[in-house]
Amino acid sequence: MDPHSLAQRERHALCDLFLEADPHTPVLCEGWVAYDLAAHLWVRDTDPLAGVGIAVPALLGWLTDARIARARRLHTYPDLVARVRKGPPALLRPADELINTLEYLIHHEDLRRGESFDVPGREQTEADDAEIMSRLVGLARLQLRSRQVRTVLLDERSGRQIVVGKGPELVTVTGRPTELALYAFGRARAAHLRVERTVD
Repeated sequence: MDPHSLAQRERHALCDLFLEADPHTPVLCEGWVAYDLAAHLWVRDTDPLAGVGIAVPALLGWLTDARIARARRLHTYPDLVARVRKGPPALLRPADELINTLEYLIHHEDLRRGESFDVPGREQTEADDAEIMSRLVGLARLQLRSRQVRTVLLDERSGRQIVVGKGPELVTVTGRPTELALYAFGRARAAHLRVERTVD
């Protein structure tokens, strides 16, 4: 793993924030607190079956939620944070940037904004913004494909656009790439964005 990659920087920044936060601090993931989020990240990094549960909603409770609950029973909060900081096992490390860049970016914001939506957005470098937009293309199409509208995610600084979906209604969502990622992943209520709707 590249220690300077965005994925690794977000991982370590999130772990630092975990240690500053109370384990029972709410996060944006509905019904979860910081302890649950740390358990989720460790389970996701180390348990392939949990990944199946995340990908297949019908199996979420049986495979993933049960493993998160077990992780909480077996490990203290500081121990889970230390395990998350170590990263995935060696076999998965070559894919770290692919599978974890947006995961850790989003979950970092889940903890930052869990208690208040008024938390200001973070300033990212142009290079980090470009990477977020590049990685968001496929995932935004996956996350937003079921909507019966055309959605344009517009980076307000670079002007880069991601267009998803079809339909007579057009929704243009303008903001910085981190905020657009929050929108695409169902955290619109906590994101700093401008949303405009038009109909052809």
